[in-house]
Amino acid sequence: AEAEVFYELPVGPIDLPINQSGDLYALRAGYGVTEAFTVGLGLTYLDSLIVLDSPIFDGLPEFLQPDLEISLVRLTFDLGYDTRDDTFYPTNGILGKLALTYAEEVDSAFNDRLQLDDRTYGKMVATGSIYRPVRESGVLAASATICGSSNGAPFFDGCGVGLADGLRGFGALANLESWSASLQAEYRGRFSERFGYVAFAGVGIGGDGLLDMSLNSGGSAVGVGLRYRLTKKFGLDYAMDYALNDKNEGTLYLSLGQKF
Repeated sequence: AEAEVFYELPVGPIDLPINQSGDLYALRAGYGVTEAFTVGLGLTYLDSLIVLDSPIFDGLPEFLQPDLEISLVRLTFDLGYDTRDDTFYPTNGILGKLALTYAEEVDSAFNDRLQLDDRTYGKMVATGSIYRPVRESGVLAASATICGSSNGAPFFDGCGVGLADGLRGFGALANLESWSASLQAEYRGRFSERFGYVAFAGVGIGGDGLLDMSLNSGGSAVGVGLRYRLTKKFGLDYAMDYALNDKNEGTLYLSLGQKF
């Protein structure tokens, strides 16, 4: 994959405008031990360039322009347990995942003229989701996530409410921490075969350690959404959600499929 993204990175009281581009190569092999239980091993290589997206620096000579070039290799071992009755729109069953990652990162700056120290780090992400039918067409779904990473992890591969769990109502980079945990629940209903709706709520915490997590690096959010079924055969929905967090910040989400 090749990508270029623009975002704002919170650094103290300011938000730095960032442009990050790069190439990603990924390979994963998995084995089904049983119909529900799987094991897998994945290898990922990322070659990425992060620069300040500001016209102030465009006029500088290339060797003075602030940038950070990252070469990252990740090895991930994962376990999965899946009894869902459907992948796109599950109405019954459970889904559990555990991913353990070891990675090495090589950094350089100023157009590769300044070599920085190599870093290694570890990361763990565990998720569990449950789905239960309600009456004829309703579904009650809940999902929990816990993430832990060592201090050497780059910000885009760390933990945090909104980043590790996709919790609606929180920016992906607004609550970066070494540890985070969240719980979210959602009721899914149908107006017709084509149109549906959701009502959801969630809460997340974060901190420097497993026992140091609090709402100071997270919070709670509620919201509602609409669904339009793109294909009746596969149950794939186009989703539009609006979330409001406990800081009175509203966010609109447009996506394919369910959030979890």
